[in-house]
Order: sequence, then structure tokens, then C-alpha cells
Amino acid sequence: MPERQPFGLAFIGCGGYGRSLADSAARSSQLRIAACYDTDRAASADFALKYKTQSCSDLDTLLARDEVEGVVIATPNNAHMPPAVEAARAGKHVFVDKPVANTLEDALRIVSETGRAGVTLAVGHNARRFPGHRRMKQLIAQGVVGVPVTVEANFSHSGGLGLTAAMWRSSRAECPGLPLMQLGVHFTDTLQYLLGDISEVSSFMGHAAIPADNDDATVSLLRFKTGLLGYLGSNYASPHVYYINVYGTAGNLYCEGGQAVSLRKAGSAEREQFAVEPADTQVEELDEFARSARTGARVEVDGEVAVKALAVVSAALRSNQEGRPVRTDEVIEEARKAINGR
Repeated sequence: MPERQPFGLAFIGCGGYGRSLADSAARSSQLRIAACYDTDRAASADFALKYKTQSCSDLDTLLARDEVEGVVIATPNNAHMPPAVEAARAGKHVFVDKPVANTLEDALRIVSETGRAGVTLAVGHNARRFPGHRRMKQLIAQGVVGVPVTVEANFSHSGGLGLTAAMWRSSRAECPGLPLMQLGVHFTDTLQYLLGDISEVSSFMGHAAIPADNDDATVSLLRFKTGLLGYLGSNYASPHVYYINVYGTAGNLYCEGGQAVSLRKAGSAEREQFAVEPADTQVEELDEFARSARTGARVEVDGEVAVKALAVVSAALRSNQEGRPVRTDEVIEEARKAINGR
């Protein structure tokens, strides 16, 4: 029997993160870059030259190519839904960078259309795959923290200081709740991976420093379905911050940068350090996507999981706007009703 060819990926969106994912695809023996498309024709041409692939003049041309088995969508957040739906209807499997969409309505449409077409949908929440977070999951399950009491997390950096009005992230319409939507959303997924579903959010958002008319600082208080309480901070103006800490009755578990994991046991002044296994998280998620597309196996971050991560952001936006706690099931149900016209 002839050996099967690597899985053919087409890239929709040829900007910085599209290239990061393409670099990862190029490191995998299971994948090949079969085509690309961007509304910026120059970006698409440069991408095609770098990765030795075909630049397509439009989306229909890309989706008509037989060697394209799946697409990687790395467009701005508010432009995820249309190409995802078109790809699904063309019978192509769909990988969407996080967040799955800007709005829950768009996210649910993506989930519905890919499900109806019978194609794989995977979403690029790769932070849960970081070695430190994988180790935290194991340690929590082993009971090293006892009963979890609270969790704290923060993902921030100063990328917002370089924004201009021409950049899509500057727009409240195209990127609402900027740091939470772009950065904190990584942890709205990872925290639920570690500790279970979040049921309610209270959030405050404001503008402190960036040269754009958008929020650059967010603070959110989280209630998990188990009753656990948590804090998630995210800003787009300070030097880099990236940590998750879980505090429990038997000890406190710390993870810095998704890598270094340590435990301070109750009654001890010292921290025990834990070894972690290295991982190439983007290659891992793209390889898993290709395997799922060909075998039907479930991906770790599917549409349902991605909707839960986005629902926390949506609830936070509503909470900041209305000055009240907002349930995640409330915003999901409202999105379903909006789609159904009720």
C-alpha cells in the first residue's frame, strides 16, 4: 500500500500569526502547506514565496483545490466566521486560531456549519498545551493542593503601546475588550481545562495608556461551577506577565510562563520544583487537527470547548457594560436565540 501523503493545509490570513502557524506546519512531517490566500495580495504573494506554495487570487479558488484537505484561518477575529463557513460547505476541515470568533453568534454559526458539513473543527487554544499547564493538571488531579480555594492568573504585555488607528486591534468593534479578547482568552480556556467550567463573571475594563480608543486593562472575577473563585487580569500596556497560581488547603501551586512549576506545601517555607516535558504546542495542535480530519477522532479543543472560552469573554464584556455579574450560560443562550430569530 502506498504511503499516505502529508495532510494538505491552506492558510487563510498571511500575517504574523499565520506565518507563525505556517512555520510550525513546516516543522511537521505530517503536514504540507498546499495554498494560501489573503485579501492583501502582497502578503499572500510573500507567504507563497517563503513557504513555496500557491497564492490564490480568491477564497473560492483556494477551496476548489483538491490538494487542500483543511484550512488554517488566521485572519482578524471578526473575519473568522465567513471563511470557516465557506470552507465547511466546500468539505474542507477547519482550524481557527483563538478566539474562535469575536462574538458568540459567529462562534455558534461556525460550530453549526462545520457540524452540518461533517468536517473537523479545531481551535488554536494552545496555552493549555504548555508543559507547565499540563503538569499543573496532573498535580491538581493528584491532590497536591488539597481542596482548591482560589486561582489567580494574568496574561499581559505591552503590545498595545505600538497600536495605530489603522490596525484592527485598535477598534472596539473589531476587537472588543482588547487585552482580554487577545491575551486573557488564552487563560479563559486554560483555567477551565485545569479547574472546570466557569459559570459567572464580574469584570471591569478601562483605558490607561495605549494610543488607541480601546480598553487596555481588564480585571475579571470568576466563579466556577464548583464554587471555586478566581481572578483573571490582562492588560496591553505593561511589561510581559504570564502566570497561573492555584491556592489550596494543602499547598499553593505556581506556574510561570507556562513552563516553571513549583509547589509550596502547607507549613513549608520552601518551594518544590517540578520537571516538565518540552512541547511544540503549535505543531501538536496542527498534527492533531490533521489526524482528526482523516480518522474522525475528537480534537482536544473543539467548537464546544472554544465556545466556553469565548463565553467568559462575552460575559466579562456584558458585566463591564452593565455593572453586574453575568452568567456564561446567559450569554450563550442569548446568542442562540439571536441566531434563531427569537
